[in-house]
Amino acid sequence: MFANPDQTIPPQGYYESAWHWISAAFSDPNQIRQHYVKFDFPDTVFRQEPIRLDQALHWAFQWAMQSKPLPQSLAIIPGGRLAGTSGPAILTHGAVISPDNKLIWDVSFEFHGNPFLHTIFSRPQFPPPTYLPGSIAVLTSTASGNYYHWMFDTLPKIDLLRRSGIAIDKYIINRQGHLPFQHETLAVIGIPLHQLMECDLATHIEAERLVVPSLPGYSGHPPKWACDFLRQELLTKRGIPPISCYERIFISRGDRGMRIIVNEPELLDVLAAYGFRIVKPEQHSVYEQAQIFSSAQVIVSPHGAGLTNLVFCQPGTKVLEIFSPQYVNPLYYILSNQMELHYSYLLGEGPQPAPEEYRHVFDDNITVNIAAFRTLLEKVLGG
Repeated sequence: MFANPDQTIPPQGYYESAWHWISAAFSDPNQIRQHYVKFDFPDTVFRQEPIRLDQALHWAFQWAMQSKPLPQSLAIIPGGRLAGTSGPAILTHGAVISPDNKLIWDVSFEFHGNPFLHTIFSRPQFPPPTYLPGSIAVLTSTASGNYYHWMFDTLPKIDLLRRSGIAIDKYIINRQGHLPFQHETLAVIGIPLHQLMECDLATHIEAERLVVPSLPGYSGHPPKWACDFLRQELLTKRGIPPISCYERIFISRGDRGMRIIVNEPELLDVLAAYGFRIVKPEQHSVYEQAQIFSSAQVIVSPHGAGLTNLVFCQPGTKVLEIFSPQYVNPLYYILSNQMELHYSYLLGEGPQPAPEEYRHVFDDNITVNIAAFRTLLEKVLGG
């Protein structure tokens, strides 16, 4: 198939996608079918625009309503390799390397968005790879220490593997911190500890068959099939009952250090008058988060990973998300749409950049216009 390259040097170039490698490696259609599985999932259907105060819909939501989930696939790479990336251990993830020593970009994605800048290219040399027989599944992703990316980039890969029917001998993950939600969700979904391998800076393996699912959620468009998988595995199958006193909740980021609401005490005074309860998701197990969000009827929150738990909400739940105008990310509008929730948004105070001026200031804090918030909340509660 390919001449044996020197496996101790960094990749020499890249393939844009696993499909590009498959196309280069095989010409026989039967071989292609044996090594590449396409999944046929429906496109997202948007039911309604977000509720808001402004007459015009913010351009980020206009984009969201025109976007589509990424196509999903699974590649089987004989002699494929996985290497840990350079940098601090807490940021380490896995780079998938083809048998001809090229990075496969779409399954090794990094958020700067440029395959030429991938951190794997900065490693001066690798140790010789450790050979692993059997089918070795890649569950690594570039931000698995983040609750959203763990839930929507890592865990749904397990669903793709199960749909493929391939018997997996080992799963390679990167936990980026060994956070409690990672241990809990893997155990609940049924990945036994003896089949898990950690990817770190010392990792360099060559698999008899490297089984590589695509990344479901990194584009900011969480697909419906992944929502259904997470809800079934982490809520429905566990038989989690509803809980009282969480009908109206506010998700606080007061301890998070970024994207916090600067005048949160004023906002809390308003919310208290409407019977809202403060929730900090990071203080709860996934079981408890699923229970709280499935019991909620109204949820108010600044943009943040805690809203990943909207996947557990009942249809018709009302969601009011608050943004800095410097960072308007519509992914939880898309998630709300997938789960048939009633979604609204409010922009904080400050200039609202046009698309060509937008700088994606993801850590910008938020100042809420309290009068505007009260007006929108009344509109949401009355709708």
